[in-house]
Amino acid sequence: MALTKEAMYDIALGRGGSYGATRDVLKHQVWDTRYFGTTATNYTFFATGIGNSWYQTSSKTLNETNLYDSGKLPNGQTFLVKRIGFALLGLGNKDAVRAANLVQDYIDIMQHSVVELKIQGREWDLQMHGRQFLPAVAMSEYHATGATNIEVASRVGDVIASGWYSLDHIPIFIDSLVSFSVVMTVASAVANINTNLNAAASSLNDNYATVQCMLEGVITKAK
Repeated sequence: MALTKEAMYDIALGRGGSYGATRDVLKHQVWDTRYFGTTATNYTFFATGIGNSWYQTSSKTLNETNLYDSGKLPNGQTFLVKRIGFALLGLGNKDAVRAANLVQDYIDIMQHSVVELKIQGREWDLQMHGRQFLPAVAMSEYHATGATNIEVASRVGDVIASGWYSLDHIPIFIDSLVSFSVVMTVASAVANINTNLNAAASSLNDNYATVQCMLEGVITKAK
């Protein structure tokens, strides 16, 4: 049969083999996870790797982050970041009203956060508002109903968009052994809003809910 352009491309891709001397090129994610205390504090993602101290007396595992070296890719690896995402994890209960409240807590914090991806020696390579990871209008409803005044949750699960932000045609390159981080700054100029943000953080803490930051792109690995 005649070789099409697509077939020749696939053949070229296969020439490296599983154990070739050239670099591997893989679609990949790196992630890190934060917990909340009784106040809405700032957090630096990717500052600590697997095995480092984390929540209460625990240490970070692969579930919390897939970086072993704090804030750095291993020697021989480079990463081209094409998307950044955030997700609320670990509601840990089947109470619909409580779940709706926790989703709203997360929304409140993201709507009053600034996110910056920083590479060592540079002010920032990406600066964006946390609201951009949410729909234009985001709210988790619940209401009272019936003679017993039981709160019934609604719209749980349909209030969060994809949670991803694409870097389009301007990806961010992270080189081997270069320190990087994603800084989440949570604050408001209004005192009453800060009070509500602290209450939201405390609620997330009480229910063991965490927030994960994910960087997705293409990684190259030296063989």
